[in-house]
Amino acid sequence: MDGDQSKLIGVAQHLKERVEAQRVAHYRAGDHLRVLHYTLGLLLILISALVSGSVLQASGDNPSQALTLTAGALSVAVVVLTSVQTTFKLGERSEQHRSAAVGFGGIARKLEVFVNRGHADIEAAWTELTAIEKEIDNVEAGAPGFHRRTYEAALEQVRAEG
Repeated sequence: MDGDQSKLIGVAQHLKERVEAQRVAHYRAGDHLRVLHYTLGLLLILISALVSGSVLQASGDNPSQALTLTAGALSVAVVVLTSVQTTFKLGERSEQHRSAAVGFGGIARKLEVFVNRGHADIEAAWTELTAIEKEIDNVEAGAPGFHRRTYEAALEQVRAEG
């Protein structure tokens, strides 16, 4: 392998590592948001049932002040948690992360093929690699963000597996 082809393959391998880390990070972020979404949903169901049950139980009698305050506080908690779940669109963002991860997975497969095949025309290969870089930019532009530590952990995992 001559110097030009070696440099080409090195750049492609670096891109592949970056793309794989993005894929893993998006799957991690999506999994985290999905779990948070379901946890909040379950919590909302439980609190709502508790408030409803306590109100129904106390409807025949004059409820104590403690029960009234507790039911009121739990009702406020339901409103706040529902607002958090709605405002942050946890389920929707989880799906966006999954979609971005799938996009990065497709690009990683293209780069795998690119790295492992011959390149007789180096100039054409650079043009092809530049087009793949534009695909990466397009997926990144439409993808939701995540914490830097999520990416760093994903990059560490990819490096350890590679």
